[in-house]
Amino acid sequence: MRIAVDAMGSDRAPDVEVEGAVAASLESDTEILLVGNEAVLNEILAKHPKRGAVSVVHASEAIQMNEPPVMAVRRKRDASMPVAMRLIKEDKADAVVSAGNTGAVVVSARTILGPLKGVSRSAMCQCLPTAKGRVVLIDLGANVDCSTRQLCEFAEMGIAYSHYALGVETPRVGLLNIGEEVGKGGQVAKEAYQSLSAAPHINFMGNIEPRAMYQGEADVVVCDGFVGNMILKTSEAVAGLMAKLMREKLESSSMSKIGAVLARKSLLALKQTIDPNEYPGAPLLGVNGIVIIIHGASSPRGVANAIHGARVAFENKLNEHIRENMERLRSAQGAAPDPPPAECPE
Repeated sequence: MRIAVDAMGSDRAPDVEVEGAVAASLESDTEILLVGNEAVLNEILAKHPKRGAVSVVHASEAIQMNEPPVMAVRRKRDASMPVAMRLIKEDKADAVVSAGNTGAVVVSARTILGPLKGVSRSAMCQCLPTAKGRVVLIDLGANVDCSTRQLCEFAEMGIAYSHYALGVETPRVGLLNIGEEVGKGGQVAKEAYQSLSAAPHINFMGNIEPRAMYQGEADVVVCDGFVGNMILKTSEAVAGLMAKLMREKLESSSMSKIGAVLARKSLLALKQTIDPNEYPGAPLLGVNGIVIIIHGASSPRGVANAIHGARVAFENKLNEHIRENMERLRSAQGAAPDPPPAECPE
């Protein structure tokens, strides 16, 4: 299989993308297409005598992090990001990985690849660590305002990803809310609760609060993109703060330094558990292709893991299963899907 990597997107592009692509290719038989400035990429690749099946696809432009997504995608047709998306459209690649401007990735995927049948809004999801393993949180920011129908679609897509990409046999689904009781939240949340409860094929656990989510009481947690993005960024900020405070305390005295040495193995394991680079990126579900989004500050390991995640999603026919779940949702609710948005958000 072939995976296209937007090599010009991250904060430290293209060195991080090249190193991650080489590592991923050497760890598997995946063919990787680095999309970006050909001269620059070939110069960096020359530093890797063992590179596996890595080649370059030229793109003359790059979309910057601070550019308005819609305008950038429209004006920079030869940027690495849309060029990578068109490789899927032209059957020259099976998946795309990008650490670039998230909004531009969403716009590129929606406009170039289009939505899957039955999906009114694509959604981002990501694995977060919990006390019992990990949870899939969906949506993370692709949609700020969501209808009841769309939250139910997110649940179906999250179930497919959890089962077919992560191997969870019967994913438990929770609806993120301010309380566990029936009737909590706004009108959309109340309606979504009723719809998910009425779907016999969904293992719905009801409303779930953030504490229960991090305790591992669900495998898939559904929310709108505004709430999901706030949860994600707050979690990252708290994890960073706790790491900083822990370092300060462990370096505060001779005894604590000795303790840190003795606990080094456990501390490294903890770091690996909460490090986003150890997870398979954030899939954009609901578009006609496998698209994995990763943080702009990702390490080469993060790029390699995203490539591996894209491979697993493609090999397990994730999008086919999402289509099947959309059919089941329509059958359970007896209604046609909402029409796709007329315009992608800035």
